[in-house]
Amino acid sequence: MFKTGEKMIGYLLFFVFLIHTNEAKCGMGKPPSVPLKKWMTLSGGVPQIVANGGFSGLFPASSIPAYEFASLNSLPGTILLCDLQFTRDGQGFCESEIALQNMTNIDDRDPKGQKTYNVNGQEIHGWFGLDYDAVYIFNNVTLNQNLLTRPPWWNGQYDNFYNQHRMSPEDFILSSMEDVQPEFISSPEIGFLKSIGPKAKAAKTKMIFKFLGPDVVEPTTKVKYGSLAAKLPMIKSFASGIVVPREYIWPTNNGYLQAEPTNLVLDAHNYDPAREYLQYVDNSQFSVDGVITDFPVTASAAIGCLYQDKNASRTLKTLIISHDGASGDFPGSTDLAHQKAIDDGSDIIDCSVQMSKDGIAFCLTSPDLTDSTTAATLFMDRATQIPEIQLDNEIFSFDLTWTEIQSLKPQIQKSFRDLLRNPLNKNKGKFVMLSEFLELAKTKAVLGILINIENAAYLESKKGLDITGTVSTALSNATFDKQSTQKVLIQSDDSSVLLKFKDIPTYQRVLEIKKDISGTPHELAQEVKKYADYILYQEFHQHSPAMHAANVSVYVGILKNEFSNLLLDYYSDPYVEIATLVDARIDGLITDFPASASSYMRSPCHNKAAPYKISGVMPCDMFASVKQKDQAPTAAPAPDHIGPLLTIDDIVDDFYD
Repeated sequence: MFKTGEKMIGYLLFFVFLIHTNEAKCGMGKPPSVPLKKWMTLSGGVPQIVANGGFSGLFPASSIPAYEFASLNSLPGTILLCDLQFTRDGQGFCESEIALQNMTNIDDRDPKGQKTYNVNGQEIHGWFGLDYDAVYIFNNVTLNQNLLTRPPWWNGQYDNFYNQHRMSPEDFILSSMEDVQPEFISSPEIGFLKSIGPKAKAAKTKMIFKFLGPDVVEPTTKVKYGSLAAKLPMIKSFASGIVVPREYIWPTNNGYLQAEPTNLVLDAHNYDPAREYLQYVDNSQFSVDGVITDFPVTASAAIGCLYQDKNASRTLKTLIISHDGASGDFPGSTDLAHQKAIDDGSDIIDCSVQMSKDGIAFCLTSPDLTDSTTAATLFMDRATQIPEIQLDNEIFSFDLTWTEIQSLKPQIQKSFRDLLRNPLNKNKGKFVMLSEFLELAKTKAVLGILINIENAAYLESKKGLDITGTVSTALSNATFDKQSTQKVLIQSDDSSVLLKFKDIPTYQRVLEIKKDISGTPHELAQEVKKYADYILYQEFHQHSPAMHAANVSVYVGILKNEFSNLLLDYYSDPYVEIATLVDARIDGLITDFPASASSYMRSPCHNKAAPYKISGVMPCDMFASVKQKDQAPTAAPAPDHIGPLLTIDDIVDDFYD
């Protein structure tokens, strides 16, 4: 079973007061393959990536697959972090929490084994390694690999607690160092670091002081960690660096970064006159020296290649097409969403056209106003069921006048499992008429536009609204039918709608396939060509060869950045998803987050000669790459299709025939 978790950096790591300039090595831990770049770290080298329990965002933390996958797929030089715990007979093992029930199946193995211990002044209930012999832990409990021979960072979290139970983490670590030389030893306990530091000095292992929450009391000094942050000279006497929670550096309020960072990084670096003031990615004030993360692959991509100049020239031709504008950042289809899509590098901006009761065409992701607007607060009595569109009772745009729609506020949609995307921008922006959208596209001189038409048959037959004719007239009024400078894409899931635009040479047509189609027979690709120049799939499998042979371009969407919305095959990383599609020769990506696609397209991450390449994946690659070294890695078979193939019924509609 895989453990998934939030894609977020848990701690920021700082190497402070370490060594004088003339003794520093440029880029501590920097592998030779990383491009030479001056960062605003203490040493001027690349920030260090520390894999928290390995690739714990995908695999169970501190398991062998987690560590091996992090090693194989992260930037060279990535450090593997082991949180050290102990068994009753003094054997060490890696586990992030002292109470084991949250990370293992020990509560199922020993239902009556729960105990309560006072750990640094806090009562903790659960199952503890010190109540079991190593043989029991390693043979019966999930995640039982002893990884002390692998990670070069050991974290002694509970020295005081284990000493109370007649165990010595210090003695264990020092004896283990005869075989393994960790690069770092960290602890939130000052007494432990002061004691072990001089004894480990010969091994050149660096001591790191780990800050806990500001209101938590440090066991040795009995002082809150928040107060210790102001005593860096004292910490310098026994530690080479500090690890702090993110809020120590950049305070947050209700989940949002505040306007200004704290002075912690600058204060720490000011104790070393060698600190260099160089630009760091998109923060001109300072650079952290490293990150501790559950997702080292994402950190590797960011530090290895995505730091490149945002104004760098485009190196890939794959089109970036917005979905309701930059709808991951603002309510979809609003003026703010469209403008951000342009600012973020979209080649094509889009408008899914909806109709009001009185015939006004405007942009919105769906005729259902319930999720994308505040209609439920004002017009719930207008809710109705329309089986031709969807089964639930909802409030539809064609049942409200344009004036009534304008009385509503746009609403940013939830992305996955009712998680709100950006509460700060929840109701920002205004609705945009189709004519306004077209004028924006002309004014900003974007490469092109995509106009999506749905439910044409229902609107004409049941509501007397000619959405196809309205779109055609609006495009003509804006002279898009008389120019060839900007690309005009007409998208629909209805082939008969696309045929209405066939005779206008400046327009190109996109057939949307809403079913999850896993493959395309070559003969049906030729059938698609009768109706469309492009085809849009919801998911990508093996479509491109057949479609390209028929001179039909392939788009894939909708891409969403949220890790919970991504397949584990993509390592829960949006850049890996983009790389997979680009490697498969997809012609265009439709995305809620055009900024991410633009960043990838402008970076060297896809270049074979790049120091760190974000590679596409094949199904089950993740499993093949974590086989034991004594087994030959085997790529999983990549079948031509798994599930339904494209059929003629998916292509042809006859409403207008």
